[in-house]
Amino acid sequence: MKKCLSMAGIVGILFLAGCGQSMPNPLNDKECATLEKKIVQTDQFIENVSAMDPAHVDEIMVAIPKTEITTETTKLKMLRDAKRRKVKLETLQKSSGCESD
Repeated sequence: MKKCLSMAGIVGILFLAGCGQSMPNPLNDKECATLEKKIVQTDQFIENVSAMDPAHVDEIMVAIPKTEITTETTKLKMLRDAKRRKVKLETLQKSSGCESD
């Protein structure tokens, strides 16, 4: 009787331990490649803005007026937005099961 109860308790604990976890939504290869491309573009944007003189940052926004990364015009805000976007993309990449380099 004790064996049966302890076995049921172990099974119950294992069952409950898995209930709180959400299954990742796997993306296909094309979606993973698109996500990786966006991460690379964001990295390049961060590098370009970081290397620029703050007085010349407006030129980037004129050259790329419809960027998905930011709509800000000051260097610090542009970098902040870009870093936030990169974190979101990397989190999505990890939660979706995409392999990263």
